[in-house]
Amino acid sequence: MTPPGGSGTSKIFTIRPDRPFVDVLARSLLAETAGDPERLSDYQVLLPTRRAIRALTEAFLRAAGGRTVLLPRLTPLGDLDTDDLALGGEDDAPGGLDIPPALPGMRRQTLLASLIRAVPERAETPDQALRLAQELARLMDQVATERLDFKNLRNLIRPDHELAEHWQKTVTFLDIVAEAWPAYLAEAGCLDGAERRNRVLHQHAEAWRRQPPTTPVIAAGSTGSIPATADLLAVIADLPQGALILPGLDREMADDAWEALEEHHPQYGLKRLLTRLDRDRAEVA
Repeated sequence: MTPPGGSGTSKIFTIRPDRPFVDVLARSLLAETAGDPERLSDYQVLLPTRRAIRALTEAFLRAAGGRTVLLPRLTPLGDLDTDDLALGGEDDAPGGLDIPPALPGMRRQTLLASLIRAVPERAETPDQALRLAQELARLMDQVATERLDFKNLRNLIRPDHELAEHWQKTVTFLDIVAEAWPAYLAEAGCLDGAERRNRVLHQHAEAWRRQPPTTPVIAAGSTGSIPATADLLAVIADLPQGALILPGLDREMADDAWEALEEHHPQYGLKRLLTRLDRDRAEVA
């Protein structure tokens, strides 16, 4: 496929940071399908968020200049679902609809607060328990996002630490939640939202790896900050009709500065993604 804003054989492209990302993307896709406008509706474009989808939809309307256009299928990476598997012709994905639903956020927080108040020697008020449950839910999501084992948090505590006693009480509480919470989810037939997202992304990656879609799939604007998303981007980059559009990669940065990037630098996420993809910055068109 023709890269947005350029030409070549690379399947990973970038749109310069000084150019309007969604407008360049919309104009490029319209130009690519100008000879057969209906073909654009065969494309799937994956974007980071629903807000990005709204922005790209508006960009298509601007680029069309009042003409009626058939839009590609626009899908938020943060809200993929098992139904999207059928788009690539993956009709026989085993267990394609077997991922349990996510537990609603407020119910999750309320149940976690109940577990917190049930821990011996804790005396939180209901309001305190709800606030702590919110923090705990955030921690659980971070652990799930990084695909770590919640039970291994105990290993972070050193016996000789000056706060060992304080941390031991915390770890005891985390142990109770680590045991009780998975049991509750299993009984309820639900998953935490972050874990469900990981499973859906993994299922997409495996389905598309086994049976590549027969129509173009483009992932645009993502840096793959979530490991499961980075795995899916790696699969898309290898699809026969797949492409990645990176947001604002600095191709002018000196190589030594690029190699020395630290985590707080705006380009670090893109560098980490290219490392995950086993691609050099020079390969990006």
